Amino acid sequence: MKEEIKNKIVRLRVCVAYMGEKEQVNWWPSSFLSSSGEAFLSPVFPKTAALSRINGASSAARVIHDEYIGIGNVQHLFRLPENVEYEISQSLIKDASILETLTSEEAASAVLHELANGDTTNGVGPLFIKSDSFDQNMVTCMAAAYLQGFSSGQQVYPYYRSRG
Repeated sequence: MKEEIKNKIVRLRVCVAYMGEKEQVNWWPSSFLSSSGEAFLSPVFPKTAALSRINGASSAARVIHDEYIGIGNVQHLFRLPENVEYEISQSLIKDASILETLTSEEAASAVLHELANGDTTNGVGPLFIKSDSFDQNMVTCMAAAYLQGFSSGQQVYPYYRSRG
């Protein structure tokens, strides 16, 4: 996977995980990326607190996405092919500084605006995106869909069908 795409996927995942938590729009019942999550996890995982927080929020988001979309030959931002998940984890182990930029909903929205690249996508609930791989177009479509959902207050869960 190209480094640029991987970095965009990481940024998208972390921003959406943050925005979906209960302190922001409350799409999933976690607080891993809040200041209380940091205070709780930092003493327990002093070297990997940032990764633990991101993984916790991503797991909460995965459960909700799976509930709405289902599990099978579908993929979404929090359930990607194994090789992509591995690359995301490796990237976050090396550098989890994206958390430092998530100081507010406005900051996360700014990142989503950048990733959406002017695109707009409307939808509510499970939203099928026509593609069979996670590429630049997929990042743009998903960022636009989540941005619209967070702005309107309507939950949206973009997904695509995996090959095979």
